[in-house]
Amino acid sequence: MKKNIALLLFIFLAVNTSHAFMTGVEPSKDGGAAVELISGVIHMAPPGSNVNAGYGILRNNTKNDIKLKSFRSPVFDTTEAHAMEYSDNGTARMIHLKEVVIPANGEIVFESGGLHFMFIGKRRDLSLNEEILVITRDDREVRYMLNMKVIDSRAENHHHMH
Repeated sequence: MKKNIALLLFIFLAVNTSHAFMTGVEPSKDGGAAVELISGVIHMAPPGSNVNAGYGILRNNTKNDIKLKSFRSPVFDTTEAHAMEYSDNGTARMIHLKEVVIPANGEIVFESGGLHFMFIGKRRDLSLNEEILVITRDDREVRYMLNMKVIDSRAENHHHMH
């Protein structure tokens, strides 16, 4: 009987404290739903490519601007926010952004030909419809968890930001 009570107590404590333990982030550094990603997608890259692009809408649900300083994903070596710069002669180049500012109660759009995510150094194969975690931190070291869905934009008709 004592073993059963001890086991139940252990299970109860493990379940009720696992979130804080598993995330490893103190509550003041967990941004929760202050930033959300709407229609977040990562395009499947052609075979042999080690770079993927991502798109979606980042929404700020707070009354203050949020400055995102870093992005990372456990699936890629490097995750960056990029903008496109176009010259007068029609050439385009990507610019790595050191920060992305989401206006208070506003949103910014990551889309093809504009602001976008670059995922570099794929650590494993991706599967269609798989959810990929992206973790971003702001200038106060508050963390936001975003999920992006892997799609094959060449094989399907998607109605997002294009």
